[in-house]
Order: sequence, then structure tokens, then C-alpha cells
Amino acid sequence: MKKYILLSGLLTLLSSFLTLETSAQIPGFNEDFSRYETGSSPGSIRTNGAATVTRVKGQEGKWLAIRDKATYKFNRPAPFPMKFTLEFDILAQAEQVKDMDPVSFGFVKDNSVREHISNGGAFVQLHYRDADAVNIGNYELKKETGTTFDLSATANRPLHVKLVVNGEQMAVYLDDTKLADTVLFPAKAVKYFYFSGPWEYEHGSQLFISNFKASF
Repeated sequence: MKKYILLSGLLTLLSSFLTLETSAQIPGFNEDFSRYETGSSPGSIRTNGAATVTRVKGQEGKWLAIRDKATYKFNRPAPFPMKFTLEFDILAQAEQVKDMDPVSFGFVKDNSVREHISNGGAFVQLHYRDADAVNIGNYELKKETGTTFDLSATANRPLHVKLVVNGEQMAVYLDDTKLADTVLFPAKAVKYFYFSGPWEYEHGSQLFISNFKASF
């Protein structure tokens, strides 16, 4: 009888734990890759390509090197909540930013990294090839807006990104310049962050990301 009660109690505890794991939202967090050795693959990131922590000459801290044709997501089981702010830095290292194809980031419905994502879900796309074009939208909502930002001036220095999400609404800031504040999600949309590197690099150009900060 005692064994049955003990087993029943353990099963109840396990069931409660699994329910909490699947329903809880991820807490606010920071990720600057400082806890990882240079050359290692960070446990906080999952990808369909390769994830390598590195240092960049002339820049502080550690960075995640972005491979071509690769998409990166946080290695966390729960989606972002309905309301949050996510900030991070992008470093385009190149003689000129035109040496890389567009870069996309945003939020999609699942955390799969089976393939490269381009303009998935609620997206922001930086058209480095055009030097100043930025597209923001969600094709599920049949929505896309083109705007401009001087991407050429961000070569070899961090570009700060801030995404402010409130339910169906998302505001997009690059270096504190607001580029959009509009409805970009269907009602009650599940939100997993992704970052997709260029399809290809030219003339030794390279892209890095770091200094993630999420606040809820």
C-alpha cells in the first residue's frame, strides 16, 4: 500500500512538472556568449548549420558567427509571451555591406531548425545588397512594408536592434530609429525567435550577433 501511494505521488509530481514545462513562458534572459569558450558551440543556440562562439578584432565581448544558409534559434522549449522586448546587436564585417545577401529575423510558430528561413512569420529583412532597404511584414497577414535605413553606415560596427511586441503589435527599432509599429501577428500567435544569415557572402564578408536581452 505504501509503495502504491509513493508511486502515485511520484507520477502526480512528474505530471505537474511536465505541465509546467510545456505551459510556462521563458523568463527574461541575457545572452552575450561570455560563458562559452571561443571556438565552442553555445548550448543556448540551435541551428541547421554551425554555431561558433568567436571574438571579433576591434570589438568587445564574444559573438556568434553566422554561417551562410543557416538559421539560428534559442534552445528553449517555450515560446515568447504575448508582451516582451527583445534587443540584440548585429555586426556586419565587410569592406562594404553590399558583399552579403539579405538577412532575416523575426518570429515564427515553431522552434524547428530543419531549414533556412527567409521572411518567415513576422519578419524584418535587411537588404544589405541595396545598402539601405528594409522590409517588414508577415505574409500570412498579406502584409509587407518597405522602408529605408542606412545599412552601409553600419559596416564594421554593431547595429542595435530592438523589437517591442505587445500582442499582435510589433515595433521595430534600428539604432533607436523606429522603422515600424504595426500589427504583425495573427491573434494569439505563438512566437519563437529566429535569425537567418545571408544566402552567401562575398569578398570575405562575415556577420555576427550577440548581446541578446529579453525583458518581459
